[in-house]
Amino acid sequence: MSGQDAALARPLPARRATGGRPVANATLVGREGLTDEVARFLVRPDDGPRPFVPGQYFSLGLSIDGALVQRPYSNAAAGGAAELEFLIRRVPGGRFTPALWATPVGTPMSLGRATGVFTLLPDDDRTHLFIATGTGLAPFLAMLGGLRGRRHPPRAVVVHGVAHVAELAYRDRLTVLQADGGVRYIPTISRPAEARNAGWDGTTGHVTRALAGLFEDPHDRRTSRLDPGATVAYLCGNPGMIESASAVLASQGCSPEAIVTERYWAEAPA
Repeated sequence: MSGQDAALARPLPARRATGGRPVANATLVGREGLTDEVARFLVRPDDGPRPFVPGQYFSLGLSIDGALVQRPYSNAAAGGAAELEFLIRRVPGGRFTPALWATPVGTPMSLGRATGVFTLLPDDDRTHLFIATGTGLAPFLAMLGGLRGRRHPPRAVVVHGVAHVAELAYRDRLTVLQADGGVRYIPTISRPAEARNAGWDGTTGHVTRALAGLFEDPHDRRTSRLDPGATVAYLCGNPGMIESASAVLASQGCSPEAIVTERYWAEAPA
């Protein structure tokens, strides 16, 4: 998590320098830039794969001016992976993310333990609807991995909203999963008229626009759309999206217990 996509609705560790002696227990082993401001980072724990529940986050730390500075980020990697994976937005003027962007691959880092309660409801065979904006998509990649590990995976739908096509992280992976029948993938672009989005012919508008057409008419069950009574929705992104998407889901007949949320916001410079 980072920047405007950067903190849980439930309390997180303080987003500031912690002081103390930096402890390096992991290594930055990979980085892939999607845009100048969004990138994927691969971090390998020195002591082997870390246990976690899909949806949880880890605190990443760097030594900056002699102090350990840490920030929490959701992991996108599947369980048992040798490397954890983080989708992060660079915040100009922030303390941690500009330093992370300048950190060479191969640099030792600090890695906290898995934390957080934004996880899949157990033994739930309802259709899983994942709704994300920006870097909020990251925990859903881990959750999809968890679902696919089940003997009978439930139906899954992913709606991901971004401003620009280049920010559609994991687009290739999700497209392959869709082709394999493992997930329905709906990327949507909120600023289709901008030059950076030239050639985009997919869904446009905010995620709420995409949601409205997903659910069946309660008076006509012959459609192949989602049944609100048999769907659980997981939402991860900025507070505005959470509120508006939750309202759409409720208007379509989803019960409050079937709407699970994780809010990101810019609480402090990242």
